[in-house]
Amino acid sequence: MKQEKIYLKDYKSPAFTVDSVNLDFNLNEDFCRVVAKSQVRRVHPGEMRLNGEELKLISIKINGQQLNADQYQITEEELIVPSVPDSFTLEIETELQPQNNTSLEGLYKSNGIFCTQCEAQGFRKITYFFDRPDVMTSYSVTIEADKAKYPVLLSNGDRIKIEDLGNGRHKAFWQDPHKKPCYLFALVAGDLGVIRDTFTTMNGRKVNLEVYAAHGKQERCWHAMDSLKKSMKWDEEVFGLEYDLNDYMIVAIDDFNAGAMENKGLNIFNSRLVLADSNSATDVDFHSIESVVAHEYFHNYTGNRVTLRDWFQLSLKEGLTVFRDQEFSADMTDRGVQRIEDVDALRAGQFAEDAGPNAHPVRPESCMAVDNFFTMTIYEKGSEVIRMMQTIVGRKGFRKGMDEYFKRHDGQAVTTEDFAAAISNPNNKDFTQFRRWYNQSGTPVVSVQENFDAAKGEFHVTLEQSCPPTPGQPTKEPFHIPLMMGLLDNSGKELSLSCDKITVNTDGKNLMELKEQKETFVFKGLKERPVLSVLREFSAPVNLRWEASENDLYFLMQNDTDSFNRREMAQKLGLRLFKKMIQQARAKETLKVDDRFITTMTAILADESMDPAFKAKMLQLPSYAVLAQEEAVLDAEAFYQARTTLRKAIAAANRAQLLNIYRKYHGVEPKSREPKVFGHRALKNQALAYLADLHDPEIMEIVNKQYWDAQNMTDRMTAMSILADSDSAHREKALQNFYEEWKNDSVVINKWFTAQATTTSRKQVLEDVKALTKHPAFNITNPNNVYSLLRAFGANLVRFNDPNTNAYEFYADKILEIDPKNPQVAARLCAAFNFVSKLEPAMKEKALTQIKRMVAVESLSKNSRELLQSALT
Repeated sequence: MKQEKIYLKDYKSPAFTVDSVNLDFNLNEDFCRVVAKSQVRRVHPGEMRLNGEELKLISIKINGQQLNADQYQITEEELIVPSVPDSFTLEIETELQPQNNTSLEGLYKSNGIFCTQCEAQGFRKITYFFDRPDVMTSYSVTIEADKAKYPVLLSNGDRIKIEDLGNGRHKAFWQDPHKKPCYLFALVAGDLGVIRDTFTTMNGRKVNLEVYAAHGKQERCWHAMDSLKKSMKWDEEVFGLEYDLNDYMIVAIDDFNAGAMENKGLNIFNSRLVLADSNSATDVDFHSIESVVAHEYFHNYTGNRVTLRDWFQLSLKEGLTVFRDQEFSADMTDRGVQRIEDVDALRAGQFAEDAGPNAHPVRPESCMAVDNFFTMTIYEKGSEVIRMMQTIVGRKGFRKGMDEYFKRHDGQAVTTEDFAAAISNPNNKDFTQFRRWYNQSGTPVVSVQENFDAAKGEFHVTLEQSCPPTPGQPTKEPFHIPLMMGLLDNSGKELSLSCDKITVNTDGKNLMELKEQKETFVFKGLKERPVLSVLREFSAPVNLRWEASENDLYFLMQNDTDSFNRREMAQKLGLRLFKKMIQQARAKETLKVDDRFITTMTAILADESMDPAFKAKMLQLPSYAVLAQEEAVLDAEAFYQARTTLRKAIAAANRAQLLNIYRKYHGVEPKSREPKVFGHRALKNQALAYLADLHDPEIMEIVNKQYWDAQNMTDRMTAMSILADSDSAHREKALQNFYEEWKNDSVVINKWFTAQATTTSRKQVLEDVKALTKHPAFNITNPNNVYSLLRAFGANLVRFNDPNTNAYEFYADKILEIDPKNPQVAARLCAAFNFVSKLEPAMKEKALTQIKRMVAVESLSKNSRELLQSALT
């Protein structure tokens, strides 16, 4: 297969459009016949080129006349018909073998269920078609299958009818009234359990809601159903968007490459993001399910009704919809805590991506494999770009812009420029410079310098921006960076601002809009030096280089009115301390802990007025992923020594207080799913994790007791994870018990894999992981198994980069084993090598040897090759 790059600059509008298509599926155990009958019109001169891969062509007809072999040409990726009329009926029959489709793209079979995944380019594995998002058409679908084996036959849109064919088979007819690109096509056929509910829209229309899962598991779908109803109501109230079909269906599938897919009216989900009850799902799982159900529902307008012109515009729908689901989650929980969680994820994943060999813009310029676009840069950084637009124009202005976007582009395939124009024009904003966020890669750095002139009563804040070189972009033009800010007096009170450069959005938020490489903002009329609070709410995805005094950081940590920044100051102080301790560890010196930091942590623990969920965030230390970005050299052992030493010091100084917190919240509403109780459990379990770092037998007894007495999965998983990462005598018994209890539930058993793959104290993690790949519960063709064990181990920076193991060789072996079966899954594992440039010479050479070995495999997929080759440059 060709492995050539495609480029945004080469985009050409389609030569043909499709007015309608009828898809007829005849499903059998060993094959599937697909007949696609399309009404095609020419738009531009040129031959007809249809996308298609791994298909057996049975026949092709134009206006009822079958073509001879010399009238068309078939390549590995296309069906080319040089001569066609300007308007015609195209009928193509293909034969598939879904049961042998391990790529999980197109039409495949999972545990006896026929299922599709067409995003990004899976439809071309179903039939020959114009597989591009700017070809939108209406779909009518018929599905014929064995009635006993496949009683449920689903597709997009409205149910027309179901016919009993009288021969043990039946046929379902579906019609989608909305035009859509083929990547949104969906089909499911199987024997499934279902739960049903209804939702009444703001205009009084009743919508039928259905969530399908394997029989016996459908009762664990009610949280997903409740999340869907909340999403529908929120989208009406916040954006005025009402659902536009009579039915909305969600189907849970065990074998699924991604988290979920927003197919119009028929969302297909990875089972782990649907199935949940208190016994089987953690608080984090409940939150994730609510967020992802919302995300896929919100796509109905931002992605489906208005879609993307080409795949380079992917963030047009994904970044925008991530922003919408984050805003939804903030409204369902605590806005400040939600923002902290979103930024933590951004920094751990996307900032690392921006600093690595595969850095790319939010709107990429080129790619080898379209599937590789589904990155944190496209999703999470794309969301931050949307959030900055809202920050600049304010919430009222943003809603005005969104209304304009749907007014202009409903039913169209558009670009990021179209979206930016729809937001900026009604608000009289010039986003010409701002659009650089779409086409420049890398994380900008904003340096802050402060100067107070007491004689003039002036406070000068000088901002300077830069952006490191990234692949293909050695130099960058200045970004338009909105920095939400404030000034505090020495009592913590907000000061009024007198500065002609400050802008105020429609929410009344003060912004320093940095547009030049270097700008100075002068605040006048001050009687004393204020304390600067900048980048509130993390108003721009930048690295702030701000050498504020330690006193100011501690002051803001205690007094800032912005909860994100209070926690941010704790992270900055933790990073400063870690940097010193890592240097000491690398120099083989005794690690020294800062007493003031410990005292501050003690004060946080003792603060009864602090919300428990927020307190849990304040007590978190910077992650290994953040340390890997901040340090010039990734020294896994030094990172481990610094982090564990500081955690032990905090625990030792606060043993009694941590035990008090644990006892206060332990056993309180153990089965509650209220966000407030989630916060109580988060704080309680964090206290237990700190105490466990003391390796005190008494504490480990408490951990063991929590495991055996737990009445919810959050408490059970916390205890099991602590035991898994210890040499406690209780370890093996707990792990074995968990396996025996959940071995028949693939969603839950994956938690067991991850708990063992992510341990850092145990130096034999690699051997554990190797053994688990041979475990009966592990199936290397199941993406969830691979992600929960292998991908989790690859993200374990401490043990994956242990110089005393052959982890890189083992990991490369697994990538090469998976790649021929499922290139998308293999490519996701390749991210484990993103830090290769930061490794010490000996480790770097070991990693590069394995990367070169993989790239040398001639049959390596373009998905994996594109990501691995970048690490070699």
